[in-house]
Amino acid sequence: MHVRNAIATAALCAAVATGCSDTSEQAAPEASPPPTDIRRDIPGLVAVFPAVGAPDAVAWLQWGDPAEDAVRWTDAVVKLSPAVAGAMVDQFAPTDTGRAPRVADALSAEVPPGPFLTGELLDAGFSSASTATYAFLDRDVATLVLQATSLD
Repeated sequence: MHVRNAIATAALCAAVATGCSDTSEQAAPEASPPPTDIRRDIPGLVAVFPAVGAPDAVAWLQWGDPAEDAVRWTDAVVKLSPAVAGAMVDQFAPTDTGRAPRVADALSAEVPPGPFLTGELLDAGFSSASTATYAFLDRDVATLVLQATSLD
């Protein structure tokens, strides 16, 4: 089972429980929209995903207000060396399942055309106890696309 599914289920249950316990009518707070300014700082992304190591280039977005939502979303496009992309294939054995990433609109032009290799082991390689990640590897252009949800 993916950690992301567990996080989503927990968040849904918490929202339902909160909504049912309050008899006053309040509008639920909406999650903040994704930013439009693409970040390109490698150290910032490595702090979020240490497993990316030393990528050649990155383009990424992060949004959410941990103080209010306790949820943070991160979409990233990570340019790797061909050797690192090959090592990921060897280590995580991802396969072409026909899936493709769906990142925030501002980042979509950075995503290569695919096909993408995916798999639970690849996802787990970039996930943690508080972060559920879907990982997509375009081996032909040595590019990794990450979509993550974190609970702070």
